[in-house]
Amino acid sequence: MSEARPPPPELERLPTAWLLRVGSVALGLLAAACVVAWGLWLLWRPASERPLPMPPGTLQVGMVDQAPFTLDRRADALKARQRERLEGYGWVDVDAGVIHQPIDAAMRQLLSEPEGGAR
Repeated sequence: MSEARPPPPELERLPTAWLLRVGSVALGLLAAACVVAWGLWLLWRPASERPLPMPPGTLQVGMVDQAPFTLDRRADALKARQRERLEGYGWVDVDAGVIHQPIDAAMRQLLSEPEGGAR
């Protein structure tokens, strides 16, 4: 009493040429749809979103118009004004008779006073 075994399954033959054709047509349609969608987006987006062309010579860092730090000389000008005030003479309050003078001159004057600079 031997049982009859079923025959082995047959291998299915896949229509590879047809599958490749369908896949390539699908990819082509997807690429064409992407190009059309991109073109429509550029054409129909609001004018407020359209970037204006930058004038030649304009420096832009990120989305903020900003000059690079190496080209910004405002700190140098501020330091020069502060140094000029520290090293020069001038009035602080004319009515009260208060002046400013260089630090070195003020220290020399203070040390040359007979009381040793005590006020």
